[in-house]
Amino acid sequence: MSKPTLQIEMPDSYWAERTYIVRVLFEEFLGFQVQLQKHSHSNVIITARDHRQLVIADTLFSTPKHLWLTPTSLPKQPLEIWDLGNTTLSPRLVHTDIPIIFGDDPENPYFLNQSEDQVYVGLDIFGSTFFMLTRYEEVVKPERDIHNRFPASASLAYQENFLVRPIVNEYIEILWHCMLLLWPRLERRHHSFQIYVSHDVDEPFRYAFSGPQRLLKRCVGDIVRRKSPRALAKSIQSWLSVKQGNLKSDPCNVFDFIMQVSEQQGLKSAFYFIADHTCHPIDGDYDLSHPVMRSLLSEIHQRGHEIGLHTSFNTYQDQPQTQQEVDILKTICAEEHITQKQWGGRQHCLRWSTPKTWQNLNNSGLDYDTTLSFAEHIGFRCGTCFEFPVFNLLTSQSLQLYERPLIVMEATVLQEKSMNLKISSGEAFKAINSMKMTCHLFSGNFTLLWHNSHLTTSEEKDLYQQILVS
Repeated sequence: MSKPTLQIEMPDSYWAERTYIVRVLFEEFLGFQVQLQKHSHSNVIITARDHRQLVIADTLFSTPKHLWLTPTSLPKQPLEIWDLGNTTLSPRLVHTDIPIIFGDDPENPYFLNQSEDQVYVGLDIFGSTFFMLTRYEEVVKPERDIHNRFPASASLAYQENFLVRPIVNEYIEILWHCMLLLWPRLERRHHSFQIYVSHDVDEPFRYAFSGPQRLLKRCVGDIVRRKSPRALAKSIQSWLSVKQGNLKSDPCNVFDFIMQVSEQQGLKSAFYFIADHTCHPIDGDYDLSHPVMRSLLSEIHQRGHEIGLHTSFNTYQDQPQTQQEVDILKTICAEEHITQKQWGGRQHCLRWSTPKTWQNLNNSGLDYDTTLSFAEHIGFRCGTCFEFPVFNLLTSQSLQLYERPLIVMEATVLQEKSMNLKISSGEAFKAINSMKMTCHLFSGNFTLLWHNSHLTTSEEKDLYQQILVS
């Protein structure tokens, strides 16, 4: 059956918001063309080529204007749970118990009514998906950590125990299977599982651009924190060797290793570089225009890998600074004859302000961002493992920028202040691989961040390779 143009009738409230989420779900994710019409009914009605109707509850977008983006408009907790095991639907799911972010079906605990000509779904698929993709709650809730980031613990997904499942992808599967009840010959867009591996280059070299004070600090850590005389001797040896011109002996110089692993697996690594400094020493100690850095950029490009921007610590709310750093990166790359079809990047320390940071990146000419994960817990901050165009909640405008949600950062898994999972026990591999397999289940993108500066031991390198190979 050829793909019909779907007719979607919606109430006329929040038209820009409704148009955005309908087009993301149907055009971006499912691959259908849609025609939108305003109507006076209280639900969303979808039709194809016949008189049959898919009716979907409309909850979030029925919020009165004066309550929009206020705590009153947030989902009521604890969330209701829909057990799809009690229905005729059989979509791909992490679990048959589905949290209902928004919905309205007080008389039917199964959230589904079906007749020959109509299917009614009490789950507000459009409102719930909009809530997750736009990071609605991050505009409303005041909680922030010491870096002014919205913490995982404040998120609905964490509080309701679905952060490690892509709830939006599950909602898409439910929507699709409801459509098949009415139009069984429909065909959707095919998605393929992809691995996107990227590397925030906070520290390209440990000693190349640092003096004796940096070495002294490292040596103190080797003795006091790591309690390793062997590590102390190795640090001194590496520092002396680097200062004599042997950059290959620098422990952070693992770029050849990274590219080799990616090339063996048929992957392209993306390296995100800091182009300017707004907060010392968090932004590192290197200058992208230095001959050593230019040479590294050229080598990455010549081997077919990607170069992107790692915006400095204080850019996340600063449009002019964001633009300046984009310009610095692109100018240096142009001088080195580096051209790319698209430019993307990630915010330093995952520092983020919704929707201002998206708007800054969009206005600065980047094609995609891949920041959105929580620093302290892996999972699906946006509820999806699909890349999607973003929306500015404060201006009610769709942007050209795409978000490629970050699923796993290695520091989140390994560092003591975060999940603190051990490599030696297999806990770290199990947690990361579980996220990878979940993305595979939905033919989505497994987006992995691994800093080059966290590939300095054989144990770290083995885990990294194991994740990409498995």
